[in-house]
Amino acid sequence: MAMSLAEIRLKQNPILTSLLLGMGQGALIAEKLFPRLPQVLSSANLAQLGDERLRRYNLRRAPGAATKRVHIKYEGKTYSVEQYAVEVPIPREFIREADESRKLNVGNYLEISRIAMVTSKDILDLDYEIEVATMATTSGTYAAGHVLALAGGTKWSADTGTPVTDIDAAKDVIRKKIGKRPNKITLSADAYTAMRNNKQVLGRLPSTFTGTPGINELKTILEIEEIVVGDAVWIDETDTGRDVWGNNAVLAYVPKIAGNGSADISLAEPAFGFTNVIEGHPFSETPYYDPGSKSWIYGATYERKPNVAYNTAAFLFTNPK
Repeated sequence: MAMSLAEIRLKQNPILTSLLLGMGQGALIAEKLFPRLPQVLSSANLAQLGDERLRRYNLRRAPGAATKRVHIKYEGKTYSVEQYAVEVPIPREFIREADESRKLNVGNYLEISRIAMVTSKDILDLDYEIEVATMATTSGTYAAGHVLALAGGTKWSADTGTPVTDIDAAKDVIRKKIGKRPNKITLSADAYTAMRNNKQVLGRLPSTFTGTPGINELKTILEIEEIVVGDAVWIDETDTGRDVWGNNAVLAYVPKIAGNGSADISLAEPAFGFTNVIEGHPFSETPYYDPGSKSWIYGATYERKPNVAYNTAAFLFTNPK
């Protein structure tokens, strides 16, 4: 059961939370595709409207005639969050301090706290990144006609691959469904390599340009507001490192939400998706001593859930490399 905001504030450790929220790898992009949408309850009912704004109606009215009425298709969708939590034990031998009354003095044990918090945050963030990436790179997530499986000569890594043409066509597919141009491209590490070395892309560079194009050059060539690259990896049961975002690219419309997560926004905005998050999350628990393991336990909790809003607001390219 989700805690209230007051309970969170009472239980969380503010010094550790500042550490928890201030550290990261810089390669995680889940929130770039599914921005945070804060809520205070474990479930929230949000308005999702139909396509009435994109239709044309006979609005001409003769004197005395009834005015045309447009009935909005309103669907109240319930979005719930799920709780994720992790604890990292730090053996008391590592702390090297005999006075147990001082073991919760974070200032004296900053490095130990840092090790524990970085570990717990990275574990929580990676789990979230994998969940979003799995959702965003699964063909079934998208509307019909919003997936292009690249193969052979159509791969962007092939001499005959045409990523600029492919993305331009996908932009029109999205625009004709939601009335807005997509503003973001999410690339896996493989997709980024294929894109920046592609012949069609290199042919769009100024004649004075030397070297390999980076993010800024690709944004200009593709006429897109933002490009993000997912570099995150996870290690499987065979100790093999794998790319979280696989070999994929996602073109999407992503709404802008204020940096603190607050914005006057509803699902009337045709976004690909959001991450519903309980306010104040993620947060670090107050450390406690476990006599059985003779360790101090540092925990972190995150209540959230990524949700697709409009499956017509994005387009998936698989196997670009």
